[in-house]
Amino acid sequence: MVVCYTGGGTLGHIYPALAVHEELVQHAGYRAFWIGRDENSEREVVQKQGIPFFAIRSGKLRRYRSIQNLLDIGNVLSGFWQAFFILKRNRADVLFSKGGFVSVPPVLAAFFLGIPVVSHESDASAGLATRINAHFSRYVCVPFAQGFESIKASKRVVTGNPIRSGLVEKADTPYDETELPFIGRDDKLLLVLGGSSGSQQINTLVRTHLEALTQMAYVYHQCGSKDVQNLRIERYTEVAFITDLLPSLLKRADLVVSRAGANTIAELALFGCPSLLIPLGREYSRGDQIDNALHLASLDAARTLVSETDLNRFVDEVKDLLDNRQKRTMLSENSRKLAQKDCAHRIAELLCSMKE
Repeated sequence: MVVCYTGGGTLGHIYPALAVHEELVQHAGYRAFWIGRDENSEREVVQKQGIPFFAIRSGKLRRYRSIQNLLDIGNVLSGFWQAFFILKRNRADVLFSKGGFVSVPPVLAAFFLGIPVVSHESDASAGLATRINAHFSRYVCVPFAQGFESIKASKRVVTGNPIRSGLVEKADTPYDETELPFIGRDDKLLLVLGGSSGSQQINTLVRTHLEALTQMAYVYHQCGSKDVQNLRIERYTEVAFITDLLPSLLKRADLVVSRAGANTIAELALFGCPSLLIPLGREYSRGDQIDNALHLASLDAARTLVSETDLNRFVDEVKDLLDNRQKRTMLSENSRKLAQKDCAHRIAELLCSMKE
């Protein structure tokens, strides 16, 4: 079976698809390739898994009037024909779309070539690309049963969000305190995650209140490669991006302060982390992170700070949770209920059924 993956815009579109690839690579006769945008970090992550990567042109899908929308029609058409010939040349049996603007031309091309399409939406509501792709997809995989009424019920499949097998395996192993020797046994751990590229808003909040935070807990702060300040403060570690230590930090964390990206939320649920979510605002996004955060808050699976006014309570919220084990336990237990360890396996089986 030959599977074409498509999607991009952030690594959040890449890693879930690679989790599905990890499941399928065990199947005899399986081959994969990727159609994405011409972006080095995405290309490198995909190629590191041994998957050929083909870059195409794509236009941004805007929700507002702009002359650029007309100009980008040419990019979309160009991307369609590029994807059309890539799919035909590589004899794809099925296309799996993880969304993002770049996914639309390959989905359209696959539809016209008669190649079955399976799309996946990670967030608590469907983005514009997913809503477009849904018209040309045989199935649309979604994380929750609610919130996707705009997609035909006959196409919706509730799967959850795929997580890399390495994280799933490590979530089931006991915590080893020797992996984090710099954190005292009696210290509470406040883990701060701003996404793969960091978060200026969260970074500023943490640094503004660093003295108060380090009095409450050891602070381990992922700040993004563009905002490393190399601060040397007791009970504080700052890194650009967390790699191998992530599972140990998630197991050890008493509280996680994070954005509300779908993949991060899935990982927090997997490890049962109590969290304080600060979603990216509507001025910078379509509001998907707000939807994600509010969904978890409605289930008592996370605390949220959504508005600028809410952010004034940041230190108080952190202190309230760090001081109250019962509240953290409630968030942890409700978060863990949302974990779906076999999501990648279920999607892999669905893709295999497209070939039968």
